[in-house]
Amino acid sequence: MCYSVKSSLKTVALSLFSIIYLLSSGIPHFQWIGITLIGWCGMQFAELLLWSTNPIKSCTLMNKIITLTLIPLVLVMQPLGSLFGSLYVTPWLKSSLFRKRFIIIYSLLICLCIYYNNFYNIFKTCTTVTPKGHLYWGTAPYSSYGSYDYFIYFLWCFLIVLPFITFWNKSFLILKLLYIAPLFGFLYGLYTDGKPSIWCYYTSYTSFTAIILLFLQQTGIYKIIK
Repeated sequence: MCYSVKSSLKTVALSLFSIIYLLSSGIPHFQWIGITLIGWCGMQFAELLLWSTNPIKSCTLMNKIITLTLIPLVLVMQPLGSLFGSLYVTPWLKSSLFRKRFIIIYSLLICLCIYYNNFYNIFKTCTTVTPKGHLYWGTAPYSSYGSYDYFIYFLWCFLIVLPFITFWNKSFLILKLLYIAPLFGFLYGLYTDGKPSIWCYYTSYTSFTAIILLFLQQTGIYKIIK
């Protein structure tokens, strides 16, 4: 979890370097991961901007704008980045009818989920800071998590990885390496008061690991994608 402007900035810088490196590699599966990281790392960029508004002291106009626009956009990109990145491997024109239908239906489902969760019943329009120092950018009233909230938490994480489970056509070793720390971060989030806002663990580890794996691939030291 990034607790300040400084920690968020460091994560954003590392993630941005990783994304540029992956997308410029010319290797479709690594480019897929690069697009995925845009959604993951976008949350840290949004939180960087939110921390800069000093949410502990006041609810500023900029805070409201970010909370109601950038946060929902980033949330949409978390699962859709995993999906659209796969187009580097199998372009739309070469996709099967099942795949095209999956992309359309899945995209609509994600957009509807975010709309319902963020705009159906708005209670607050500003991001606040929880008692343990996490950012809470939800529009519903802040409260301790119940069974329904845990279900949504697990469901959202499943939706993020579903495109990889469905369309990844190489060794799953690379995905296992990329998801080890996110898994621990996810489990750790169960014991915090800001579960949706723990992406520092995800982005920092995954971005660094992706850089190392791509370097090993390009130099021929170890070709994890064959």
